Amino acid sequence: MCLALAVVSCGGIAPAPRYASPEKRAGQSVVADLKERKRAFRQADRSKLRAVIDTYLGVPYQWGGTTRAGMDCSALARAVYRETYGIELPRTSREMYKLGRPIRQPASLKAGDLVFFKIATSGNGISHVGVYLGDGRFAHASSSRGGVIDDLSASYFETRYAGGRRILPR
Repeated sequence: MCLALAVVSCGGIAPAPRYASPEKRAGQSVVADLKERKRAFRQADRSKLRAVIDTYLGVPYQWGGTTRAGMDCSALARAVYRETYGIELPRTSREMYKLGRPIRQPASLKAGDLVFFKIATSGNGISHVGVYLGDGRFAHASSSRGGVIDDLSASYFETRYAGGRRILPR
């Protein structure tokens, strides 16, 4: 009797995909939702990206932090993507590095691409992520300066650059 009641009361609840906003979940197909998001990606230009990033400049660095009280590099990238493009990225830079299409040469990067670095003091593999702004600059959470914008060609970053990933459809 209790089992039947539980099944009946939950029968009308369908899981919603993570990428769909709450208002889109009711009755809209995944294909239509993705088409609408692709249009939104095209409309979210560099100025919107820069406006969102500007709100994170100066946020203190905190390893594992995910709020404006303190955040690490992957949290900053996640927040920027969520607010600019409506995309929820994985939690760590290593997980983010598995997404999208690889961009090996910095000259091929476009605004909104993720840029990745291998910092020797953090062990093997990808250990740092930022969001490319265009014109050779990227935003990231620096462990010593918090949310900042730096030149990709700065010797520190140039020697540690591991590649970029294009997440946005272009």
